Amino acid sequence: MGVEGLSPLNLRKGAMYETAVLILVVAIFAFGVAGCFLPVVPGNVVVWLGVMTHKLVLGDASVAWGFVALATAATLLALVLDGLCSYWGARRFGSSWQGAVGAVAGAVLGLAFLGIPGLIVGPVLGAVAVEMVKGRDWRRARRAGVGTLVGGLVAFVFKVTIALGVAGGFFLALPD
Repeated sequence: MGVEGLSPLNLRKGAMYETAVLILVVAIFAFGVAGCFLPVVPGNVVVWLGVMTHKLVLGDASVAWGFVALATAATLLALVLDGLCSYWGARRFGSSWQGAVGAVAGAVLGLAFLGIPGLIVGPVLGAVAVEMVKGRDWRRARRAGVGTLVGGLVAFVFKVTIALGVAGGFFLALPD
């Protein structure tokens, strides 16, 4: 086989090459799952990129396109649940819709001024601040902040579960 027939995405050199690609994908999966624990890293998207990397590099020697579609849907679900759970938590604990928006603004400002810890503290402070400005008493404003935290924890559980499910499903879906 001549070099002219090889492309970067279709370079097949046998079992060693496939093993090297699999090791790379395992590293991507590990970074993605770890990213679920860090608010700055989109862990589920990173895991999905691992699936896509394997599929695009190895083609038919990788998982089926049906699994790629399933992984894509699961990743999108994780992204949607991340936002919805925080909003749900704030509302469930008595926050107004403005307080829930304050939580989102608090996350952005918290990240800008405090870094990663700001992504945890910011939403709580944002929800509490908006509720206080709206004239709510301290007890109700505090409940809104706690709700934001609870919603974030529920979202975290969903994100980790989905990331592990996609990574585990990938290994089950690999051809023999």
